[in-house]
Amino acid sequence: MKLLTHYAQAQRKQTQSVVNWRENNINDALYYSYRSTHYDSDDYPSHLHYHDYYELLIFLEGDIEYVCDAQVFRPRCGDIVLIPPRTVHMSRILCDRTLYRRHVFYLYPEAFAPYDCEALAAILQKTDSGGLLTLSDSEQLTRLLSLLEDYDRLLASEPDPLTRALSTAQLLQIFYLLNGAALTQGDHQRTPTNVLEIRAYLDAHATEISSVSAVAEHFFYSREYLSRLFKKYYNTSVADYLRQRRIAHSQALIAAGSPITDACYLSGFGNMSAFIRAFRQVAGTTPSAYRKMLLPT
Repeated sequence: MKLLTHYAQAQRKQTQSVVNWRENNINDALYYSYRSTHYDSDDYPSHLHYHDYYELLIFLEGDIEYVCDAQVFRPRCGDIVLIPPRTVHMSRILCDRTLYRRHVFYLYPEAFAPYDCEALAAILQKTDSGGLLTLSDSEQLTRLLSLLEDYDRLLASEPDPLTRALSTAQLLQIFYLLNGAALTQGDHQRTPTNVLEIRAYLDAHATEISSVSAVAEHFFYSREYLSRLFKKYYNTSVADYLRQRRIAHSQALIAAGSPITDACYLSGFGNMSAFIRAFRQVAGTTPSAYRKMLLPT
């Protein structure tokens, strides 16, 4: 399966307009990005989302916090944000303006198979539901940041064979260090219980819920209060979140071999046109194209 075809399509327009992002498709299961962006609070792209691959982010700078399932955490320079597949998450800005810098790897567990180094993907199992990992050794942290800087510099240079070989060596060193480093779970806060209960209900009943008003009635809230509360903590509407959960469910069905028509109706959609439109909005591709991506190459 080619890595992140839908991700690359969805991001292409944005990355073309952001000159301080560098994107590199390393192989079919590994994608790297260095991002340095000045953001204002009114234009920060904060919204709940998920994907079917791992995201491993090494944070450098920014007044930013992350929401990952029930956890909320604020990283420091060199901290690692690890997000497993289908884990709903988002980041959000905490001030009027900030410079947000990070190295990001998007990958599947087989990312290191081409190098006969599958053990380097072991770090992906450090947490089940995502979270913040911290290097407790300052020398390892300094070494990691140096390797990442060198790696990004090599990828930005002319792509001759020797440079590609050296960048591959740097990549393997980065993940060798990450797997051998002394990593501890970073501090985090929890989202308020009533907000978590709403999200848990949406997750459990996404394919059955008839309307946002029905959710509000279940919790004895007004529709306006429920919407305002959910938006405050997740910066998205209840309706948009339900759509994401339904598409996630449909993707799991398609991956398991279900026909697209069955995936549509079993995920709570009333007709195929609404399903295809929602699937494209969430996944950046059509259901049939997504099924093709799942086929072995």
